[in-house]
Amino acid sequence: MGPLPARLLLGAACGTFASGVTYAITTEQPWWWAVGLTAAVLIWFGELIWDVFS
Repeated sequence: MGPLPARLLLGAACGTFASGVTYAITTEQPWWWAVGLTAAVLIWFGELIWDVFS
């Protein structure tokens, strides 16, 4: 498996985990999907983001 599919799977897994934790501890329902999506996007585009800021 190449680095791109592995990063997509890792991002999806971490996003799902972050969403689950947020859903379990917060009473504000819209936040769970925003946290999960943010975690997944940061992992998916992390290398590009790192290159821009470094």
